[in-house]
Amino acid sequence: MKSSILIIFILCSAKCYSQQNSGGAKEDIKKVLATYMNCLINKDSTTFCSLFAMDSVSFFGVNATETYKEYMQKYPNARLILKDNYRNFIRFVASSKKKAEEKYSNVNIWNDNTIATLTFDYSFWIDDKETNWGIETWQLLFNGKEWKIMSALFSYNDQHITPDPDQKN
Repeated sequence: MKSSILIIFILCSAKCYSQQNSGGAKEDIKKVLATYMNCLINKDSTTFCSLFAMDSVSFFGVNATETYKEYMQKYPNARLILKDNYRNFIRFVASSKKKAEEKYSNVNIWNDNTIATLTFDYSFWIDDKETNWGIETWQLLFNGKEWKIMSALFSYNDQHITPDPDQKN
């Protein structure tokens, strides 16, 4: 009898403290994405920074081939890899008087309730004009309470060099 009660207690405890199912995790990860995008529009640096797991999160862009070739002609010191951090990015957005917005589509999430990969197509807009576009991927972790961004990597296509095929101008 005591062992039966113990087993029931352990099973109930495991259920109560277990992480969400992968469907619930996907919805929570989508909320992180939506919050990130809303922070850009609202210039909310406090909430934006709270989405990241730690200060030293990797945050890199990679110039697309045509963009990089063109930049090298104009700017001989141009770099293929754009190393930045999320704090500088939100500082740039929040300090500008111009409207900034990142739009996204084709969201894919792969997770095991502990870690996740999020990919999506993005386009970045300043004052309702697209400046760049590409693919963005995040690595996230579940810290026992919520999903946090561990890294961000994005391709960078300059709209003036390689127009976004998804935009009809």
